[in-house]
Amino acid sequence: MPKKVKPVPTGYRTVTPYLVVRGADAALSYYEAALGATIVSRHTDETGTSVIHAEMKIGNAIVLVCDEAPEIGVLSPSSLGATPVAMHLYLTDLDVAWERAVNSGARVLVPLHDTLVGERFGKIVDPFGHVWTLAMRIALPSNENRPQKIEDAIATRTEASVAEDTTAVVADVVDAPAADVPADEVPAGEVSAA
Repeated sequence: MPKKVKPVPTGYRTVTPYLVVRGADAALSYYEAALGATIVSRHTDETGTSVIHAEMKIGNAIVLVCDEAPEIGVLSPSSLGATPVAMHLYLTDLDVAWERAVNSGARVLVPLHDTLVGERFGKIVDPFGHVWTLAMRIALPSNENRPQKIEDAIATRTEASVAEDTTAVVADVVDAPAADVPADEVPAGEVSAA
């Protein structure tokens, strides 16, 4: 009798991000260096030139990656000119991870800062056009002075200006040739993502 197959593979959650990129090998190397990813598997097409499916682990999460395939409608942020999605990482070594990601080529969308909800938080866009938010809980959220704090934050930064800045930076990144950097030229490094 054949061995029973698990419907959900070990290590997977109900929802698993699947990143489509232009230049998957370079992206996998970048994610290893910048986010401490571990490559679990990598499968190519019959020519060996296109990654059709790869699994990487960041902390305790699986993230899938593949090369874009415009001929079947699988498009990356480089082809679309933007991404409406962000990957959110909770890290125990946030400041180190932030520095590594930025030093490995990420562009800062929102600088790393302490927030009103008890988190240290920042937002970057990687060289392949994907947006990542990096965070660490630093305090339990408090309602003390929250209305005034929120008013102060809104007075200095509107949603429209944040959206406008994000769109401009992502568009700039996806137009840049950084995604075509050979994997052996991506800066090395390691970040633990617990």
